[in-house]
Order: sequence, then structure tokens, then C-alpha cells
Amino acid sequence: MKYLYSMYTWIIGGFFFLIIMLFSIILLSFIPSKKFIAIFRFLLRTLFALLGVRVKREFAEQIDFSKRCIYMPNHVSIIDAPLCAAYMPEFITALEAAEHFEWPIYGKLTKLYGNIPIDRKSVQNSIKSVHTAKNTIKNSNSIVVFPEGSRTEDGSIGRFKKLPFQLAKDSEVAIIPVGMSGVYCFNKKHSFLFKPTKIKLKFGKIIPVEKVTSLSHDELMQVVHHEIEKLVEYN
Repeated sequence: MKYLYSMYTWIIGGFFFLIIMLFSIILLSFIPSKKFIAIFRFLLRTLFALLGVRVKREFAEQIDFSKRCIYMPNHVSIIDAPLCAAYMPEFITALEAAEHFEWPIYGKLTKLYGNIPIDRKSVQNSIKSVHTAKNTIKNSNSIVVFPEGSRTEDGSIGRFKKLPFQLAKDSEVAIIPVGMSGVYCFNKKHSFLFKPTKIKLKFGKIIPVEKVTSLSHDELMQVVHHEIEKLVEYN
């Protein structure tokens, strides 16, 4: 059954996602991403429904969308980026690996959407990316950053990188931890197999600016790691 579903996901889901990307590239060439986001969300949610993936959101407290923040989810699967685009509670852009911008079609889409490339192999380029992200938060919108930097190998939450927390401290914004559950069951890193499942995005309590700026990098990483750990439901 899982092999048939995986074939269905790659063929039907892959084809539909390709259509979404091409359609999005055309529209984003004429209209800003903030005006396009409602259409983009509908298309991505339709894709998840087509794949039999049911997604639920839970909020620990009310979020003030007039204030910019950094969302920090655990990084699990290849669907994390479209999942965030489809189900984040506000328009967000992301810090994303620079090599993704070189991919055919997807690279064009993520650039037009407004995501920020980060070259993890270059300290100087990483600093430039942080500066760009800081300006985005200040002048435009909230962003999402996966603090682990890469997908989990075993479903557990890995070690965090310091860069996202440097960004939060420099930008003087709150952090909202996000726990994504069920995604590892849907698809694991290095696996071509998929399994229909229920996914939950649980938004934790806001870590206020005062706490972000007062804690050291290591202390802040420990706090966020602990908060995300509490949000993730391991099946």
C-alpha cells in the first residue's frame, strides 16, 4: 500500500506541484507576493488534501500580527517549506539554503516569492543574509527560520545553529516556537516513500523581545529548543 501511495504522491502530487510552481511564477511576475498569498495558500492546501494529508493548527496564545516576529519550527521533511507557506497564520518569507535558488523552476519561484538565500558555507555571505533578513523584518514582514538548519535524521529535534538567534537578537523581535508533528511519518529524510497521515502545527507561547535580548545565544537556544520539544507530539 505504501508503495502505491508513494507512486501516487510522486506522480500526481509532483505534477500538481509543478503546475502550482509554474502558475505562481507567472502571477508573481506581475503582482507582489503579499497579494498572491491567498491564492498560493489555497493551491497548496488543495495539494495536501489531494494527497490525503490532513493538517491542523493549534495556538497556545493569540498572536499580534501587527508586530514582526521570527517563527522557528522543527525541520523534518521536504514538505516543510510548502507546509509553512500554506498554514502559517500570516504572510511570511524564509531564510532558505542558497543552493535551492539554483534549482530549476523552484529556484525561480522562491526568489520571486521573496525568500532570502543563505550560503551556509560562507560566513561573509551568511552575515549579508542576516542583514537582509533584519531589513525584511523591520520594513516588510515576519520570517520563518528552521533553527536546525537541516532536516532531522531520526525524527528528534537536532542541534540548533547560532545564526537564527543572532538574527532575533539583532532584530529585537519576539520568537514564536512551532512544533510540527506527523511530518516525519509522512516522509523521512533520504526516503522516497510517503505515508498518508495527520499533521499538526502547534504554535507555542511567544518568547518576548525582552527575553530574546536579555539571554545569551546559548541560553536562548536552550529555551527555544525546550519549547519546540514540548510542542512536538511523537507517535
